[in-house]
Amino acid sequence: KLKLVLSHKNDHEKSTIYSKNFITVEKDSKLILIEKFEDKISSDSNIINYFDLKPGAQVTHLVIQNNAEDSNLLLTSHVNCNKNSNFKQFIFNSSKGFIRNHHYADLIGENANVNLSGVFLASNKQIVDNKTVANHLNPNCKSNQVYKAILSDQAKGNYLSNTYVNRLAQKTEAYQLSKGIILSDEAIFHSKPELKIFADDVKCSHGSTIGPFDDDIVFY
Repeated sequence: KLKLVLSHKNDHEKSTIYSKNFITVEKDSKLILIEKFEDKISSDSNIINYFDLKPGAQVTHLVIQNNAEDSNLLLTSHVNCNKNSNFKQFIFNSSKGFIRNHHYADLIGENANVNLSGVFLASNKQIVDNKTVANHLNPNCKSNQVYKAILSDQAKGNYLSNTYVNRLAQKTEAYQLSKGIILSDEAIFHSKPELKIFADDVKCSHGSTIGPFDDDIVFY
């Protein structure tokens, strides 16, 4: 068992950081990874994480994003889940600058589970780009993709969720959900769930809701 805190801090004005992290979690091991982004100066960061989960491995990946307005971040993760492994990712994004979160998971062993979820807040003229992908390549695997958003002012956000089920991946269970609350007439949120299913014994669903608060609910 291991708990690890990984803090990204760029202290050089107008600089760009490119970083790749390779994380292998051995058989039946457990990892809690807390990743923090709290840049306060004008900068750019492009971070890519590669996770390789061996059979029976369990990973909880918690990401906290709280960058300043001129601190732009591109965060990408690629996850390989072998037999009986479990990967859970949760992203909380309250940054003020441009953020791109793209996360991909391959369920390559039987009984692997993946949970990709996130919450983000956007304001002013901020742009937030989100994407998650779950590729089911073997039978009896489960995936869950859930992102929720609150947008105000002239903020723009989007969420693309994609589930691919190979013809060999029978008994797949895959779920997608997107919810967006719009607090301004000028805020925009795009949601695009995609399902590509080539197996015939699966449970797959998706849902998407975008809108303002109901006036009656606010009144009461």
